[in-house]
Amino acid sequence: MGENNVDIKFDTKFECKADFDIPKCDGQQQIQKRNYQSLQEDCSEQNPVSVLNELRSGLKYVVMEQHGPSHAPTFKISVEVDGQSYFGVGRSKKLAKCAAAEEALKSFIQFQNNKRLKRGPDSTNCDFSLDQFETKKKPAKKLTPEQKGPVMQLNEAFPNAEYECIDTERDLQFRYEVTVQINGRKFSGTGSSKKFAKKAAAATALMALLDIHTPVINNTSPGIRRTNISAQEQEKADHIGRLVNEKFMNLMADDLMHAKRKVLAGVVQMNGADLSSAKVIAITTGTKCISGSYMSMNGTALNDLHAEIAARRCLISYLYDQLTLLLSSETAEESIFCGDGIDFYQLKPDVEFHLYINTAPCGDARIFSPHEDAIGGDKHPNRISRGQLRTKIESGEGTIPVKSHSPVQTWDGVLQGERLLTMSCSDKICKWNVLGIQGSLLSNLIQPIYFKSVVLGSLLHETHLYRAIYGRIENTLQGLPPPFMLNRPPAYLITSTEVRYPTKAPSFAVIWVYGDAKVEIVNTENGKLEGGGISKLCKNTLMSKYHNLATNLPLENCLPNYESKVYCEAKLANENYLVARKALYESFQKAGLGNWVTKPIEQDMFQLPEPSPEIKEDTEEAEEIFPFNL
Repeated sequence: MGENNVDIKFDTKFECKADFDIPKCDGQQQIQKRNYQSLQEDCSEQNPVSVLNELRSGLKYVVMEQHGPSHAPTFKISVEVDGQSYFGVGRSKKLAKCAAAEEALKSFIQFQNNKRLKRGPDSTNCDFSLDQFETKKKPAKKLTPEQKGPVMQLNEAFPNAEYECIDTERDLQFRYEVTVQINGRKFSGTGSSKKFAKKAAAATALMALLDIHTPVINNTSPGIRRTNISAQEQEKADHIGRLVNEKFMNLMADDLMHAKRKVLAGVVQMNGADLSSAKVIAITTGTKCISGSYMSMNGTALNDLHAEIAARRCLISYLYDQLTLLLSSETAEESIFCGDGIDFYQLKPDVEFHLYINTAPCGDARIFSPHEDAIGGDKHPNRISRGQLRTKIESGEGTIPVKSHSPVQTWDGVLQGERLLTMSCSDKICKWNVLGIQGSLLSNLIQPIYFKSVVLGSLLHETHLYRAIYGRIENTLQGLPPPFMLNRPPAYLITSTEVRYPTKAPSFAVIWVYGDAKVEIVNTENGKLEGGGISKLCKNTLMSKYHNLATNLPLENCLPNYESKVYCEAKLANENYLVARKALYESFQKAGLGNWVTKPIEQDMFQLPEPSPEIKEDTEEAEEIFPFNL
């Protein structure tokens, strides 16, 4: 400033002091002094960039470099002051700019002990009269165990846990598999993303090692996990779900076209709690029912191709094969059945079957919100819609409540355009928990068989599921003849829950039964195999297996008409079964839940043909000999 030079100094308290070379001055010097005094009052509320701009206006900051990945970049910014360039580096442009301004301020401001200014990510109220900036920090919020994810909890308990991810590339739902190794033990989890698979693996390890239950629920696959489940029960449920999904991926490895599915179901056989004895009996997919115009009067078309319904038919076919082993003394020990040939055959001790479905069954178990509070339960348990019998939509998806009056479906009515009604999967599972999964024909030969548990892959709401599969008839079911009973299977949600993908349901169903070399692909519109032919699960095929056993399997206390070749007559042979079925239907009526809807009776009036050497094995020619062929 010429001869009237002003020397600006800052002491350790960062106070501005002006010492003038001449004792007294007026005019421009007084203005400059007032400006520095004003700057002294404002600097406590400004950051380094603001202070530098007050002292040197018109400065330009230039981004020199940018390094690092896009999610964590590092910036280098320069600023030129009085012909000298100063640089600053930071994780954001704002921080780098503050660092450059700080370096420039150091050229003419003295800091005690050569300390650096503290810079925050945002503009905080800083007092530049202090030796260093003090930024108020919020105290870290402590998370409760319920707020911590499974990975965080596992890392806190086992800091040396090692994770390994495998990209399977076989299934959209379980594309990634993550394993975590702790103390020589390996725990695995699968999911549609690496993050979700890692959570599932950590949750599995926590359950097995520390008996800690942590929810692994994706936003797109809601559900409520039971909290009173033991580690052994959860491990068993996860093992069942893993076996079914792995078997399906192996079966469809070379057929990606038919690997597309929305609902996957399976049946697993086990000997008690021995996980090593588990084997997959059935694998099925499907979400549709047959079109009414393709109904068959000779039992060669499948009516209901929902996955869980087809899985139960696969199990029935397997039971027939196991009974066939009793016909020979050489294979009798291999069968899962035992008996003395006097009364009904029964399962060997510890043999049990478990049903797996990747989602809640359609109908009463699925339609209500899965987001409801697990603690509060159902907020509207007394609504009339709770527990109502529902029917599936012909050739489509979804269910609708049955009418208040008793609907009677007729053959000609359906053919003329009336909608073919099929009971929902929730209703049918409820029926199995009373009458058994073996059906009316096998009830002539064996005692009732019930599922030991139901394992879901998503959409589990305990209140709704238990009401749907047995709870709604607990108080109204009366008069069941032995050995029939009300089965109450526990329900479990697997750790690696499935993610919801809003896609169009395929128009085919995949069917595989234990012992088959390959899968069957069934057209859901006509209920027959793609390319022609009938399924091994159709009524006609199962009736042939039944009649072979009825005529060759030794059974002294046999039922009247159980050897009949007419399908409907054989179904009516077991009087106790008919009484139990009537009691079931009446229990729904007493509870005000509607009337059970049955198919047109003409579907069951077919008769097996007399054996003839001229009959060929070709399925299309075999259909021509049935008397009621359309």
